Amino acid sequence: MKKLLTIALALLCLNSIAFAQDTPPDTTYAHKAAEIKTKIWGEKVPEFEVKALPASMDKESAVIIARSLNVELTSNNKMKMLVFTSSTTRTSKISTYRERVKINDKSSLDAFSTLEYQKSLDRTRGGFLTKFVNKKDTYIGAKIIKPSGEEIMINTDEEVLTRNESRDKQGQLAIPGLQVGDILDYYICKIELVENNGDESLTKQQKDENEYAFILADEYPVISYNITFKFNSKINVYYINANKAPDFKITTETNGDKTYSVQLRDIPKYVDKLWSEPFRQYPYIRISSSYGDKFMNLLAAGQLFTYDKNAAKIINAVKSYEAQLAYQGNDPVPEKLLKRQFGKDVKDNPRDTLMKFLYDALKYRVFCYYDGQNLDVTSKRSLGKARSLYCIAQLSHMLYSLNIEHEILLVAPRNLGSLDNFFSKDDVEAMIRVKGDKDVYMAYDDVFTQYGEIPANYQGEEAFLLLPKNHAYTAFTETRTKIPVVEASRNYIKTEMNVSLVPANMQKVKIRRTVSEGGFMRHGDQQNLVLMQNIDETYTDLVGGDDLTKRLPKGVNADKLSTEYQDAFEKAKEDLPDNFKAEISDEFDQEPQELTDFKVTSNGLTGLDPVFSFTGTFVMNNYIKKAGNNYIFEAGKLISTLNKADEKERTRKIDIYMPAARTLTYIINFTIPAGYRVKGAEDLNHSQNNETGTFSVGATVKGNILSLQVNRIYTHNFEKVDNWPKLLEIMDGFYDFTNQKVLLEKI
Repeated sequence: MKKLLTIALALLCLNSIAFAQDTPPDTTYAHKAAEIKTKIWGEKVPEFEVKALPASMDKESAVIIARSLNVELTSNNKMKMLVFTSSTTRTSKISTYRERVKINDKSSLDAFSTLEYQKSLDRTRGGFLTKFVNKKDTYIGAKIIKPSGEEIMINTDEEVLTRNESRDKQGQLAIPGLQVGDILDYYICKIELVENNGDESLTKQQKDENEYAFILADEYPVISYNITFKFNSKINVYYINANKAPDFKITTETNGDKTYSVQLRDIPKYVDKLWSEPFRQYPYIRISSSYGDKFMNLLAAGQLFTYDKNAAKIINAVKSYEAQLAYQGNDPVPEKLLKRQFGKDVKDNPRDTLMKFLYDALKYRVFCYYDGQNLDVTSKRSLGKARSLYCIAQLSHMLYSLNIEHEILLVAPRNLGSLDNFFSKDDVEAMIRVKGDKDVYMAYDDVFTQYGEIPANYQGEEAFLLLPKNHAYTAFTETRTKIPVVEASRNYIKTEMNVSLVPANMQKVKIRRTVSEGGFMRHGDQQNLVLMQNIDETYTDLVGGDDLTKRLPKGVNADKLSTEYQDAFEKAKEDLPDNFKAEISDEFDQEPQELTDFKVTSNGLTGLDPVFSFTGTFVMNNYIKKAGNNYIFEAGKLISTLNKADEKERTRKIDIYMPAARTLTYIINFTIPAGYRVKGAEDLNHSQNNETGTFSVGATVKGNILSLQVNRIYTHNFEKVDNWPKLLEIMDGFYDFTNQKVLLEKI
């Protein structure tokens, strides 16, 4: 299934909308759909007329013959009569995304056989005197071109509405009759009209929707791709073409309207997708726009500084953040908690104690206060990120209030562009370093990021170091520095398994499993297995926080809303069994049976270098096979599965970006059933080590227990491409072990 959002994000971060004219009130959806259909299919664009491809492309899963994106965006100021006259920004935007793709195998056939999309969304708000329009409509069309040349138009009236509310409609359109060898030609056309009188959340939404990123590599090869943006004269446009991406051609009309266009040809498909970072390793283009005077935009963004159009964008970002530090107001909650905890003589306490408390108190303020609107306290909430620029500015002020000197670091996370390819303030994150016998880092990322922890995305990256010359932030020393990489031993997963055969069915195994995780490696499982209620209670107790009723917005019925949140906390517990099953399925590549005794034994939320641990007992198939009177135990499969690199993957052209330096340890104790003995255990022993990592297996038999200890270590979070063959040695050793077996021989 090829969802529209997947197309929009995966194929080019298309979060756009369509046709930039105000839709007349008497124009129905069907009428507009027919108008757009006639216009698009009536255009004779040479790239979209191609039907034959070179035979050399027949081996590709799919080939994008032609792709185009056209966006027209117009913003103007409009006066609205409220109690007082209000200035409103009225923005209309058109985007038309079209793609013509040759289907060469079943995989791509499945990918393009269905389109899912937001058909309409109306968030218009207002009251008696006026209203602010916020409306979006989506129109789609598709046709199949058979090898014979026959064109079959898809009837879009046969869509299925997966959501059919008056202000929110979501659609799904199947592409019947699409077969391998066909060409699919389709378009996605969106229309948006938004009126904004300064609503902060809506402004951020518009900013996100007006930013586009185009990575010039794709899942499939692309023969032709044309991108065109048209902006009226009142819109400010910002863009970057990085890593040798081509530049836009810019044309200006007599009225000041501008067109930005680029024609791309023969875009290759992704190579070496494993352990890669596209914004660091492939050409890309990013473009964004905003309405109004540039200076007013800077004010709205909190950038009270002298903008230097000739300076590098990162320099202006640094100056902007320095200005933000100077006028940043203090959040009263952490300071209140600090006084509650330590009394009047706060400064008499050890520095490290105060730093850790302030860090935790601010994190509590960020993640454990509730807006009263979003009642989702499932694991989805744990995916949220703190606004590090804001948090570090707050923390810096509080540290200075205690006379604790520190450095402020601005780092470009490795999953985004480098500092030198800075584009927007969302491209950098902030953290604090306190110098000492052992430097202390404080960063705000997800709720599981702890005092002293450096997020994996920051490690090894270059950062701007800002050292305020005074506590008023009126002057800074600016240098560059490098964030250290945490060693593999501190990012770990240790898995202990006691494995035995099920007496009633000796082709099944019962596994009692305990997992302990530290550093970066604990975050993923914490997000799925630690309840928000547990997070809330832990941090409330840790910092001496307030009752939930006091952490809700003013002006609400706190008792009623608190009860609703408590009910939501209880309901979230219902998801926990499924979350545990999903974790096991992901690790073992099959669903567990008879899951019991599952629980989190340490939530890993407090302390230095905290450990997250959980346990569970379950039954699994596919590890024991009967062979006459004997059994074959596929021991290697117990440490997860790994696909062996094929011949194409064994040649790599780009450097290796690992998620982190890390250690994975498996301790397996297998109970040999009575009346059997193990043969072939000595063949499991293995040791392989080079500069990129280690893979080792130690196997022993004592009495009726076969014990295995398996170690897999990746030494660094980054390797030059020249080390790929050495990394393959470690990966091949691991893959070979996953296929090893021992014999349980009948005595």
